[in-house]
Amino acid sequence: MKLLTRLLIGILVFVLLLIGAGGVILGFVIDPNDYRSEIEQAALESGGVELKINGEIDWSVFPWLGLAVNDIAIRYPEQPQLATLNQAQLSVKLMPLFSGNVEMSSILVDGLKLNLITTGRANNWTGTQADKGTAAMGEEQQDRGRSGGALRGLDIESITLSNAQLRYVDEAAGSRIEVNQLNLTTGRIAPEQEIPIELSAQMNQFQGDTQTLAMTTTLSTNAQLNLEAKQYQLSGLNAEVEVNSAALGPQPLKLGLKGQVDADIAAQRVDIELQQLALANLIATGQVGIETFATPTFSGELNLAKFDLKQLLTQLGQSAPETSDAKALTAVGLNAKLAGPANTLTLNPLTLTLDDTTFTGSLTIDLKSQAQTIALKGDSLNADRYLPPASNEKAGQQSASNGQSGGERWSKEEVIPVEPLKALNLDAKLDLAQLKISGLDANNLGLTVSAHNGLVKISRIDADLYSGTLRNAVTLDARKSPLQIAIDKKITGVQIGELLTAMNGSAPITGAVSSTAKLSAQGQSIYAIVNSLSGNASVNAADGVIEGINMAQTICQGINNVASLGINTEQVDQSTPFANMGGNFNISNGVVSNKDLAATLDAMSLAGRGSVDLPKALVDYRLGLTIKENLFKQTCSVNNRLEGVEFPVNCKGSFDTPPAKMCSPDASVFANLLKAEAKKKVEEKVSKKIEEKLGEKLGDEGAKSLLKGLFGN
Repeated sequence: MKLLTRLLIGILVFVLLLIGAGGVILGFVIDPNDYRSEIEQAALESGGVELKINGEIDWSVFPWLGLAVNDIAIRYPEQPQLATLNQAQLSVKLMPLFSGNVEMSSILVDGLKLNLITTGRANNWTGTQADKGTAAMGEEQQDRGRSGGALRGLDIESITLSNAQLRYVDEAAGSRIEVNQLNLTTGRIAPEQEIPIELSAQMNQFQGDTQTLAMTTTLSTNAQLNLEAKQYQLSGLNAEVEVNSAALGPQPLKLGLKGQVDADIAAQRVDIELQQLALANLIATGQVGIETFATPTFSGELNLAKFDLKQLLTQLGQSAPETSDAKALTAVGLNAKLAGPANTLTLNPLTLTLDDTTFTGSLTIDLKSQAQTIALKGDSLNADRYLPPASNEKAGQQSASNGQSGGERWSKEEVIPVEPLKALNLDAKLDLAQLKISGLDANNLGLTVSAHNGLVKISRIDADLYSGTLRNAVTLDARKSPLQIAIDKKITGVQIGELLTAMNGSAPITGAVSSTAKLSAQGQSIYAIVNSLSGNASVNAADGVIEGINMAQTICQGINNVASLGINTEQVDQSTPFANMGGNFNISNGVVSNKDLAATLDAMSLAGRGSVDLPKALVDYRLGLTIKENLFKQTCSVNNRLEGVEFPVNCKGSFDTPPAKMCSPDASVFANLLKAEAKKKVEEKVSKKIEEKLGEKLGDEGAKSLLKGLFGN
């Protein structure tokens, strides 16, 4: 376009010089078609382009100095065709020229075809170095000509560009853009006067032979241009764009813009009044001010009226998430003030509405480094509304091929992407007063994230829940390969009964649970993480009750098999209070080992030791109950000789083995008890008979003394 403008200006200057030299008289006797070759040669010498005038050159002199050129072709030497033109017309009122003013009637450019081709290293619109030098000399001569007699005023009735086409081809990328039906019309163009402008065009984008995008656009505005002062104003701006693309689905995407622009380029200032920006169902309004273009500062306000995010995503060709609440994500809005230091875009204060939840805070983007800083506080969020609808399918369950190998239980699919982690340049602090998720309630949630150069530190994952606290931290180091993961976990005083009731509707165990853990892992898949999981953990539960305990009943029933002990199992209490329960765990490459699980129960103590192999999905654990005093006293009275005896239960099998089959009491304990009790009864029976015999001869006291020495009682 710059080349064509320069060419038209050159022709205009040529005509003006001709008039100044007495061309009024010559115009009646000279046919400009006789000088086509000279005009084409002048274009080559002054502009460095090959100009072919294939049609007629028409002109008139009085009262209008008019010029019409038909069927023009332009190219740089030895380059593909750059442009063709059906017709160009312009006319200048003759008499005002003598006073230094230019009054034109309509300027018409019809059938312009601009063909831009690049190979990645060269193109057809800049020409060779020699062409550039020739063009520069031509421009210098034109500048000297213009400076010698500046025009005092410019007044053009209108400018019309009709049926224009633009074609841009990138041969290296195999893509092209075609702009068709480009039409531009203006009203009167005069100093310090608004210029009505209307523009319309249709654009197609191709990748190879496949069309990827089709777009139509219309624009109307009133422009006031001060070219000398570099001041530009657009008022009554109204633009509409309709986009069709396979990526957007079958429905076209519509964009509308209404507003005005006031730009002072010399002062490096632009003010934009956004009366309405409509994208599908999203409507934005506001004002934006930009100063100092090199290191811009922003001011103003931006408002997004509440909109249906699902509908917007659908119209953008994206899959809208399915939510358990159909009304979730249907009322999203934003309000923000634009502020901040130079070279940053800051939204502060920022108010974000997500259905019934409101977040307030700030967002800052560093325009140079693209670093983002976010600080948001929310009131109450029911996350269950945004979870997928309940499904009867047990998704994600993978069974082991056998209890020894674990099969393909743990997926090797990468679930933690490394490249997005490396690209993060973020500092975020998020707080939420209340959260409901999966039926659980939590308060005072907090999250602090720092992510730079592949190192992601989540230094704060906090929550208060069920009379206790959760304080966690996670570090992801994507600077190393494989990905390194570190977890620091601390739970204090969480009432496990309240938690389990909220999750399942019932609580088999109650008490205040506390836990600490320092864990590490590596890799991007569940398989890699499970197989590399290592560290230490401790768990403690205090002041609780185990409901429906099977251990006590199993023991009572087992002991009841020893008929001589006489136990009433029908009265076994199905709840067991405990004072303290806990243990320490060591994890190495996914194998969890424990040697000191202990619990102080009512009249009993519980001990456990063993291991859980996560990679192989195997359990090998031993639990033991020891009676400290009369078992549950009135409900399950036992012989005092059972106090201090451990009743073990062995649990061994895979994660898929039913608990009833995985865990079973150690029968040898009951067999030994039977033997011991039988021996005791035999000893008592033999002792009694011997005592009777000896008593006759030695007397009662002598017999008892002798038997005590023989049997030890």
